[in-house]
Amino acid sequence: MATGAARTARTAAYRGTRPVVNLFAGMGCFWRGAGRFLTSPVLWLYAAAPVALLVLAMLGITTAVETGVEIVVHWLTSFVQSWPAVISEVLGGILVWGARIGVHVVLGYLVLPLSIVLGAPCYVLLARRVERTLGTPAATGHHGTGTGSRPPSLWRAWAVTVRQAVLVTLVLQFGWLLLVPLLLVPGLNVFVALGTVLVFNGFLVGLLILSIPLHHHGSTTFRAQLRTAWRHRASVIGFGATGTLLLGLPVMPLRALVAPMVFIGALLLHRRIRTLDAAAVPAGHPAPAAVPPAPPALPSGPWS
Repeated sequence: MATGAARTARTAAYRGTRPVVNLFAGMGCFWRGAGRFLTSPVLWLYAAAPVALLVLAMLGITTAVETGVEIVVHWLTSFVQSWPAVISEVLGGILVWGARIGVHVVLGYLVLPLSIVLGAPCYVLLARRVERTLGTPAATGHHGTGTGSRPPSLWRAWAVTVRQAVLVTLVLQFGWLLLVPLLLVPGLNVFVALGTVLVFNGFLVGLLILSIPLHHHGSTTFRAQLRTAWRHRASVIGFGATGTLLLGLPVMPLRALVAPMVFIGALLLHRRIRTLDAAAVPAGHPAPAAVPPAPPALPSGPWS
């Protein structure tokens, strides 16, 4: 009797603390990915090309926009040529600097999608390099985390990466709008509202980023990816919330630096999920075959 009660208490304690452990494990996957990237000079080469392309794209966009702004401002100030020269110059300077600030703010939000769109092939190669270094964990295709089948082509993986980068950018920019209806709820604490939005956005960002290694390992449908992320939601929220906070900072160099760390962290999170799913399969119960073998053909006769 006492043994059964103790076992029940241990089980209840395990179930109560497991989500917290998984939450911090998801955060740890992000920081482990950051540590692996920062301590592996070979991986810097894969991230150097996207950064170089991003800098060139930013310089080109900034130069083109500023040239266009100067033309527009010169055209606008031509309507006030009868005003004193000092007022016209001050007005033109305010318009130019205001436009420049707006351009830099917009470009700051475009750093993440631009860096991934321009450098997606390099990031995919970086992820595959890390996976080759780490080795392949046990396949757990019946759990939806991947089958260990042949990875998709580079261009297909690139397209998936670009799509997920655009979706992550939309969540980062507009996900905080959920605060508006929550703050209108009477008696709801501001910190509770912020925590709720962070958890929700963290799960979305974690799901979108985790979908990249899931797709790489054969889990190509959104339903299968969502099922996997929901089953390990505490780890996904921990990983996604950490990435959301860092990617949401309006610092362009930091966003460009965090992008490869997010990719590596997602790989480590996916490996952890596959390991947990493989350990959850009872011994002696292999996964059922995805497609049953075809029956043998009947022998042909004179009347067939």
